[in-house]
This record gives sequence, structure tokens and C-alpha cells, in this order.
Amino acid sequence: MDVMRTVKEFEGLSSGLDGVGRTTFTAPPAGPASSTRSLLELTELLADAPVVAVCESNSMRNVGDHWSAVGRTVAWVERLGRTISLYEAASLQALGKFSPLQGKLVIVGGSGLVGPGRFETCVESIFAQRPASVALWGIGHNYQEGVQLDPTTGWRRRVLKDGVTRIWPEWLGKADVVGVRDWDAGMPWVPCASCMLPAFDLLREREPEHEFVVLNHYERGIDTSRPLATGADFEHITNNTEDILETLTRLASAKVVVSNSYHALYWALMLGRGAVSVAPNSTRFHGFRWPVSYASQADWPSAVEHARPAPEALGQARAANVEMSRRVLQIGRSLGLVDPREAIDPAEGARVDTLTAR
Repeated sequence: MDVMRTVKEFEGLSSGLDGVGRTTFTAPPAGPASSTRSLLELTELLADAPVVAVCESNSMRNVGDHWSAVGRTVAWVERLGRTISLYEAASLQALGKFSPLQGKLVIVGGSGLVGPGRFETCVESIFAQRPASVALWGIGHNYQEGVQLDPTTGWRRRVLKDGVTRIWPEWLGKADVVGVRDWDAGMPWVPCASCMLPAFDLLREREPEHEFVVLNHYERGIDTSRPLATGADFEHITNNTEDILETLTRLASAKVVVSNSYHALYWALMLGRGAVSVAPNSTRFHGFRWPVSYASQADWPSAVEHARPAPEALGQARAANVEMSRRVLQIGRSLGLVDPREAIDPAEGARVDTLTAR
């Protein structure tokens, strides 16, 4: 039987139809202009890649989600693999037994991918594509406050409303190795792999110039009227950027980082700064290993005074990621996907200036 598909069939699949015109998975647009590639482009991209790193998004509208990708932060994964988005990975299921994920080492992470909705659907679709092995690296719980589902409609009959309680899904058990970023989850702890970036070593030694810096999620503002009224000197930025070095530099310029962005708070801890979480609205904000101050929109200026750094955080986060890196690398070698004779340092973080936006 001919196993090749025509270009026309690939184009049909890419547009959300299978070879005979039936609807398939449709990736939602990632920001103003979707960066989701066609099935033909993805097939060509992944053809010779032994490792595929799957991340939350390639849109770069959120610096935290973009740089939480293991394929952008761990040197050997970046060098040997190719990075695609969750939506792209899910779209490949339309190719059936011809999915380019088949027989590959697939690394999923990081970001808050555990919660009812499209993220879980995308992750579960990966297992159906017969990869040689799946590693869940630095993923976390992310169930927003106020969301309620009818337990009869799925998501394993889980109904959570407080934005704090975490219950973990069964599909984690399908992976060969699991590391979650939530400290008290009862599973192996592996925080976001962005801690592997060498930039933290230099920037954490920088002398702070301000008492605090405010970074708000691009979809949710932070009320700064009170400190502005008192004439406080501070920077106010958003996470709507792809520039990780600029973001980390500005976070490092202050003693305390005030934010409603998960990664801004995490990076504050990696930089040896205090962290204030403003109006946390999801389970993702309640799994940090180190102390984080929690505050409302009204009282966060007072919380700044009580925020304390965790100097040990970077070392602990890296140690967990290096161990995860060793385990996943060993799986790749045992499967013959990574040359066992090649010297690879599992502790090496990717250099930001060598990376592209792929």
C-alpha cells in the first residue's frame, strides 16, 4: 500500500479537514496572527528529529510561556530536537499512523497544562500518536477560580471552584517520566526548566535599584494608583514580549517583584528577589516551593514590605531539572534516539543569544 499522501491531502488536513473533507482538530489562533504551521511543514520539520519538544505556544505573546519550553532552555534538547506548539502536536493526530511523532522521544513542558480544556485535550492526543516515549517536564496545575463544569460532561468528574484545590488527571500515568512544577503534588517535583538559562547567574548578582517592580499579565492589569500617588519610583512592565533577557534584567533591578504572572514570580525567586502574587486566580499560583506573599489589588503595596527572597531557590530548581535531564537523556539513549557515545552535559542550559524563534 502506498504510504505517501499527496500535497493536496496535507493542505486539506492543515485547514482542519481530513482527506475526505471531514472536520478534524482545529488549532485556535495564537494571538493576533497564528504561528501554527501546516501539517506538511511540520512533517518536514520533524522528519529527521529524534527529539520533539512540545510547548504551550509559539506565538511569543507571553514571555513566560515561550521560555518555559524545554526545547528552548535545555541545551541538548534544543540542539537535538525541534520545538512545536501543543496545537501543532495535536493537529498531527490527523495523520494517523503517519504522524511524525511516532517513534520519537517527545518532551512536553513546561507551563500550566493541567486543567480542563484544550491544553489537556492536546496533551492526551500526543499519547495516541505512538511516540517511543513521553516525558512530562515541568508542567503544572492551572485551574482558574470560578470555573465550574458539569461533572457528567467529563474531566474525570472533577469540579473545583476555589482556584486553589488541585486534583491530578489520570493521563499523567501514561508518560514514562513525570516531573510537575507544583511542590506539594505528591509526585516528582521538577519546576520550570527556564531556571537552566545561564542569564540567572549573572543577573542575580546585580544590585537592586528599586524597592519593587510591577509586571502584569498582558490580559490582566495591576492597580498601581496607590504607589503612584505617593511618588514611588518603580517600573511597570507586562509579559507581552519575547525578550527574556530584557524581562529578567528589569525584574532583577528591584528587591521585590509584584506580579500576577506565574513566571514573573518564579523568575523573581530564581533571581533571589522577593515575590508578591497579586489577586491569584488559578491553582498555578499555589504550588511554589518557596514563600510567596499573596495580596489583593488594594493591599499589595503593604505586602511588598514583607516579601522575602529565597536564596536557595535557583540551586534547588536547577538540581531537580538536571536530574530530570539525566533521566530523559538516558531514555533517549536506551531507545537509540540519542547516540550513547556522544558526550552530553545534562546540566547545560541553552544560551539565549544562540536561539531562534522556531
